[in-house]
Amino acid sequence: MKINLTKSPGTPPKNDKHTFLTVRFAVSYSIFLLVILFLTFYLHHASTQNANEKFWSQNKSTFKSAVSLLNSDLTIIDSYCRQVTQDADFRRLVQMTEASGVDFYLSGRQLKDSLSAHLYVYSELPVNSYFIYLRNTNYVLSVNGFTTEGLYYLHNYRFSSGELASSGELPSLDTWRELIYANNGTGTMYSLEDYVVPSSDDAYLYLINMNALTSRNVPATAGFHFSYSRLKKIFSGVSLENGGCIVALDNQNTPFFLISEADSLSESTNFFDSSTLAAELKSLTFSDGYAAYDMDGNEMHVTRISTELNGLQYYLIQPESLCPPHYQVIFAIFLTLATIFGLGLVLLLVHTNMRPIIALDTELKEAITDRNQLQEVVDATKPIIYNTYLRQLMSGSLSSPDEEKYIQSFLHLDSPDLKFYVMYGITYENDFVENSNNIEGNDNISQIIHSVLGKYFSYHNTLYLFSPEERVYALLLPFEGAEEEVLISIQEKVLDIHETLLEQYSIWFFTGIGLPCQFNNIWESYQQAKDASGYTSKSYIFLPYEMLKKNSRVYYYPMEFSSKLVQFITTGNTTQVMELFLLIHQENIEERTLPFHLLKFLLSDIRNTLLKARFAITNVPEDSPELQEIDDMLSKDELTFRHCQDIAMKLCHFFQAKSDKGSLIDNIVAYIRKNYKDPSLCLNKISDEFNISESYFSHMFKENMNINFSVYLEDLRLNEAARLIKEGNANVTDISLEVGYNNTTSFRRAFKKKFGVTPSAMSAN
Repeated sequence: MKINLTKSPGTPPKNDKHTFLTVRFAVSYSIFLLVILFLTFYLHHASTQNANEKFWSQNKSTFKSAVSLLNSDLTIIDSYCRQVTQDADFRRLVQMTEASGVDFYLSGRQLKDSLSAHLYVYSELPVNSYFIYLRNTNYVLSVNGFTTEGLYYLHNYRFSSGELASSGELPSLDTWRELIYANNGTGTMYSLEDYVVPSSDDAYLYLINMNALTSRNVPATAGFHFSYSRLKKIFSGVSLENGGCIVALDNQNTPFFLISEADSLSESTNFFDSSTLAAELKSLTFSDGYAAYDMDGNEMHVTRISTELNGLQYYLIQPESLCPPHYQVIFAIFLTLATIFGLGLVLLLVHTNMRPIIALDTELKEAITDRNQLQEVVDATKPIIYNTYLRQLMSGSLSSPDEEKYIQSFLHLDSPDLKFYVMYGITYENDFVENSNNIEGNDNISQIIHSVLGKYFSYHNTLYLFSPEERVYALLLPFEGAEEEVLISIQEKVLDIHETLLEQYSIWFFTGIGLPCQFNNIWESYQQAKDASGYTSKSYIFLPYEMLKKNSRVYYYPMEFSSKLVQFITTGNTTQVMELFLLIHQENIEERTLPFHLLKFLLSDIRNTLLKARFAITNVPEDSPELQEIDDMLSKDELTFRHCQDIAMKLCHFFQAKSDKGSLIDNIVAYIRKNYKDPSLCLNKISDEFNISESYFSHMFKENMNINFSVYLEDLRLNEAARLIKEGNANVTDISLEVGYNNTTSFRRAFKKKFGVTPSAMSAN
């Protein structure tokens, strides 16, 4: 909603109040801006942190899968070695101490062929070749041959001979043999960097002491040449770019192997010192398997995976920059621009908003003045509203219980302990009593009466008074406590009021008062007070209704009762209808004990009132079963009081039901009951008639009626058919057509299904 503020004539001077508002605006907008910027920064930081955590978590999952795959390969190698130790021929060969004789060489050749047959074992492993070193004879059993250690070393290690080897600058056969004998049984990995040419794919020698794998004596060591390229392939899922590497340490914190983005082990060792790197990794502090590591001034992210196999621990070292960038620079620029823009917006808003606020200050003062004037108008009209509501209460013209509750709340009379008297007063000037027609000064008389009554009968500073006609005053008197004491107090006040009015203003004030009542029966007490005022005189200026002598020669049914009964019936107010009949019964039968002929006249007047209510029914077919029943009851010659009451209640229920039939489903049901004899009546026709879809109509009908439309329609038709059959006015074919069946066979089948007998059998009975 837009508020247009008009500038007052002239520009008001700035004052401390406006300066304070300016500062307050600026501070408020600035705080709001800071909150927005902080939230933006926090959300960016949180999203960036979450993305980083997700990236490293996925990276760790990939690394863990590769580690599991490598451990699986090592387990396969271990299992294969155990399987070989179970071979009896192999155990016999390795236990021979003499490397001579035909048996030794034949056994070696046979086992060599056996190893060749098991090539498939390491075809999928990161292994290029493998051998078994026989410690008793220093022979080597391999896939390619069965030779001495010297020949095997010469053929498989390029630096095993020559000048460099003899000079001691490169490892010799003795060094290689020491590695084999040093193995204690667990799988141990040794670098082959010094044993092979730089371009060789053989990177590591994996040794297993086979004697430790079984309880039998097996003096042999298995050696496996691990392929660098195949190792890298296992870890191909993780990135090793920009100085990344994978380091594995055994349970002695000794480097097990190292893999980097280099194509060979020799290139990797040019960049990494395995021993130094292992020591640095062990000194790191890990949290959830992660640690930060400074490698030559570069921030690195380290992921650790621990395994039970040989106590190995795998470390994945990657640069922190590997995590995808999250537009940090762009965000910093955006945040700076947003801050500048926000500050400019704050200044603009302060400047823009202060101008109308200054004008609004003036307008608010004017609005307060207007509000005070409006309140005066409301206070002035309040008596008029009270007068209207009191008129409705005392005339019984309320349309619904909700309206009654609203009026009760508006008048502040909703306390459950309150009861009410109604006082009906008539004023006469003294000259008028002496047969004078002087009626001047009616307004002054009314003001005087209001003033005096307000002095004596105000309830919580409110006078519940209205004038049904000139010089007549109806007063509602709320009270709590004993009725007798309250009535005596009212009588004393009325006498004081009459004496005051007569002495000071020459005004006679004759007053009748009804019986005490509840809020919903105020109209009843009002009628009683009105009746009682008609019996007042100079000798009895205050007369309670209970003191009236009831004349049994006249029945009590004033015209007001007739109009109220019609009104209560046509509004469906069953409670008030019952209350009115109780009042009529009490006045005429209990208190007056009317003779029979007067009772007949009373009942005749009540029937005439009921006929008025009956003729108020419109837009309802005359052949309606409910109306026919009511008309039959009204047409009876002999009426009783209870009979009239029953007719009134049926009419009341009829109007009540009619007022409730405003919903769609009620209209549809009424339409079906009116047109069920139409053979073309179906879902489609009703949907078109009420402009709704067939599916919605079917769902709504079942939900509200707890029965399907087709079953409901069939029940209507069959019940009507059964009625016609019992009356015997037509044959079965005519009846089926009459109730809406085009097919007599279908009618007979449905009829028997519902009633258990055929139409002909029911007709015969």
